[in-house]
Amino acid sequence: MWYDIGMKRIHGLPEPVLVDLPGWRKVEPRIPDTAQRRQLARQRSIREIVFGVQDGILTTLGIVTGVGVAEGERSAVIITGLLALLAGALSMGVGQYLGGKSEREVVQATIEMEKAEMEEHPQDEFAEQVAYYKLKGFSAEEAHMIVSRLVQNPDIYLHEMIRDEFGIDPRVAQDRSLRPAFAMALSYAAGSLIPIVPYLFTASHNAAAIAGLVLAVLGLFAIGAFAARLSGRNPILKGLEIVLFGAAVFAISYLVGRYVPPLFGHPPVTVSG
Repeated sequence: MWYDIGMKRIHGLPEPVLVDLPGWRKVEPRIPDTAQRRQLARQRSIREIVFGVQDGILTTLGIVTGVGVAEGERSAVIITGLLALLAGALSMGVGQYLGGKSEREVVQATIEMEKAEMEEHPQDEFAEQVAYYKLKGFSAEEAHMIVSRLVQNPDIYLHEMIRDEFGIDPRVAQDRSLRPAFAMALSYAAGSLIPIVPYLFTASHNAAAIAGLVLAVLGLFAIGAFAARLSGRNPILKGLEIVLFGAAVFAISYLVGRYVPPLFGHPPVTVSG
């Protein structure tokens, strides 16, 4: 049986496809929301915090240690560290914002492209969605019935197509929150403060450097334990994991600063920031 849909005809549908209704192109994907999904979204924000704190600690630790060795003046170390904190936090926040904005634009362009395809080739898109449900284990008849119901709800139909064809969550295009950018900037600033604090309370460079290193290890361990609490993992093992990765980054930076500059006739740099 054929059904008229404006100037298009779709074979075998029990009801007309709604893609030709006036204003259909203004439809946005509608996704069922739950308290559990919102909780998971909050927990996933740990990515910005872990990355920001770890990068702040390691970058600033390298800078203040290197400047301390080169200059030997407490004030120079503090000023350089605070400048690194400010510049790094702003850079991380702006980078996170622009990266998220670019991702939203890509996802929105994909959604608009899919809308156009569903409008211009509704029969092909219908068959495509039926095929996706068959891949999920439904029979041809069951898949046909499910998609026939979906097309009567364009917003959910669009969401299903976006999810199954591209494997993306349309919510990305709708999330315009500045929270990730602020979380990244503030976490970087918090991490950067850790190696600077000892220089505020002691004039001894060696004591401050050792204290900064100890605080950096404790800070990395703490952020790992915090991440473990959200992910249900062992906090000690997770904390050690973050510390080991941080130590590897710091060690590589040290070795590069120690052995690469002499290859170009430059004195070794104790720590590369």
